[in-house]
Amino acid sequence: KKSFITKLRKDKEFQKLYDIEKKKLDIAIALSKARARKGLTQKEVAKRAQVTWETISAIENGRANSNIETLSKIFAAVGKKLNLQIS
Repeated sequence: KKSFITKLRKDKEFQKLYDIEKKKLDIAIALSKARARKGLTQKEVAKRAQVTWETISAIENGRANSNIETLSKIFAAVGKKLNLQIS
């Protein structure tokens, strides 16, 4: 018997949405870990990146649809470089 999730994963529209949410979660985890390693608060990162604290919070909670420029500034603020891979 196939699980509900297994059946959903075969649905193309569901798969597209799942992939997008997975990428947002990957970004959230990467930012949160990088920020923690630097010992910075969300507010400190926001100030360094010249964005709002709410932006940092939304990204770390997987709720944001941030553009490349914003993500680049934020990751630079925690000593990281944003790299994109197209496949």
